[in-house]
Amino acid sequence: MDEKLREKLCDMFDRAPASVGEFRDIVRLLVSHLSLSAAEAEIMAWDAEGRDPDNFDRLRARAWDFIEAGNIACRRRLFAGFVTTGEPTNGYSADYLIDFALESGVCASDVFAAMTAFRPASSH
Repeated sequence: MDEKLREKLCDMFDRAPASVGEFRDIVRLLVSHLSLSAAEAEIMAWDAEGRDPDNFDRLRARAWDFIEAGNIACRRRLFAGFVTTGEPTNGYSADYLIDFALESGVCASDVFAAMTAFRPASSH
């Protein structure tokens, strides 16, 4: 991703952090560009079915239990953050989300589209 575009996204999230709901909507769009593993599909089904709190601890532990490195680790962190993030996403965390999405195989234009999809057009 072009550095100017990355800075623009991070600045946008610093000015107006994403709510937890917006963060989850962004990740859902990002994930729609990936072929999911069984564990990833289970996380997305849990989310689609209303995030049953009885399964939260199990899925949180499963999502963060990995030893992979590189692109696979970024992908695992994308899903682990989706399960566990419970605070607004600012420019610092947006920067990490961009990295995790790109390293997971989502192209830069799709990352930009997802991260701006829930923002007023005037803020882009």
